[in-house]
Amino acid sequence: MFNKLTVILLLSFCFFSQAVMANLLISPTRISFDERQRTAKVTVINTSDEYKTYRVHWSEKQSTSTGGYVTLLEPTATSLSPMTRLSPKQMRLAPGEKQTVKIAIRKPKQLANGEYRSHLLFQALPNENPNSTSSIKINMIMSYSIPVILREHAEVPKVFIEQAQVIKNQGNQRLQFKLKLNRETHFSSYGKLTAFYQQNANAKLEAIAEIGNLSIYSDVKNAEVMLSLFSDKTLDKPGTVIFKYIGADEYQDINFAEYALAISPKMLQL
Repeated sequence: MFNKLTVILLLSFCFFSQAVMANLLISPTRISFDERQRTAKVTVINTSDEYKTYRVHWSEKQSTSTGGYVTLLEPTATSLSPMTRLSPKQMRLAPGEKQTVKIAIRKPKQLANGEYRSHLLFQALPNENPNSTSSIKINMIMSYSIPVILREHAEVPKVFIEQAQVIKNQGNQRLQFKLKLNRETHFSSYGKLTAFYQQNANAKLEAIAEIGNLSIYSDVKNAEVMLSLFSDKTLDKPGTVIFKYIGADEYQDINFAEYALAISPKMLQL
C-alpha cells in the first residue's frame, strides 16, 4: 500500500509540476531598475482551460556558485522587497485572461551604493474540486519566481574566465565544457555565454554551445558553469574553442570576458 501511494504521489507531482509551467505565462522573466526608474509591470496570463488563482509576493534567495538558490527566511541588507509595493497581490483569472502586476519602488533617503535584489514569486493555488471522490487529496502550491534588481550608482561589472576544461557528461556520455568565472565589483552581470569552435587560425568561428541568460549575482564572486554542446554539434577534432561572455539588456553588447581553450587530441579521448 505504501509503495502504491508513493508512486501515485510522485506521478501526481510530476504531472502538476509540468502543468503549472504550461498553464502560467509571465513576461518579462527578469526586471532591472535603473536609478531613475520607479515602476515596472509584469504581465501574468492564465494559459490553462480553467479558472486559476495566483498569489504574488516576495521571496528572498541567496545565489550559489553553481547557479542555484538557497531560500532565505528573512530579508537581508541587500533585499529589494522592503522598499517596494505590489499591486495586486492576488488574482483570479479566467482561461486566457491576463493581469498586470505593478511594482513600485520607494527608495529610502541616502540609500547606500550597491545592488539590491529580491525575487517576485507567483504561486498557482490549487483548485477545489467538490465532485472529487478520491480519498487522497493533494493540495500542492506550484510557484515560479523572477529576479527583480535595483542598482544604485551602478558600475559595469568586471568578469574574468579563469579556467575552462573539457569533461564528459556522465548522463549522455557527450563532451561538454566546465568553466570557472570570477566577478569583481558589487554589481551582477547578465548576458550570453557562447562557445565557438575554430579548427585553425584561418577558419570561421562556429557556435557549438551557448547559455542565453547567464547572471553572476552580486552575492557570489565565483561561478561554475556547465556548457553543453548543441544537439547537432560534436567536438571530435583538435582546434581552439573560444568562449565569449557578451552582455544583454542593460549591458547590451558589452564584452565581459573572453577565453581561448586549445583542444588537444587527448582531450577528445575522455
